[in-house]
Amino acid sequence: MHHEFTMDQFCDWLCNHEAEIVGEGGRCFSSPLAAWLSDLCHATVGVEDARYGRASLPWWQWNLLPKWAVSFSLRLERCSFQPLTGWDALAVLADVELAV
Repeated sequence: MHHEFTMDQFCDWLCNHEAEIVGEGGRCFSSPLAAWLSDLCHATVGVEDARYGRASLPWWQWNLLPKWAVSFSLRLERCSFQPLTGWDALAVLADVELAV
């Protein structure tokens, strides 16, 4: 399960879900990035450290995330276990885009 994906695609998805809760910071299977990847892959996908993969696979078989996605996930740890809207996630993604 290796998919090519970009920050722009994620940004578009967040814009389409601005007012909705899109996940929680610091959660493997319910972070905004995991929710988007789950939509993209039509399967439950988790994001942990610098990897992502299907819930049915052991973590060592997961794929590496792009650097921007790792940076986004790390920034979300500041708001661990807090519900995030698409708008909240877009604000974090904007910080990532400036840093990259």
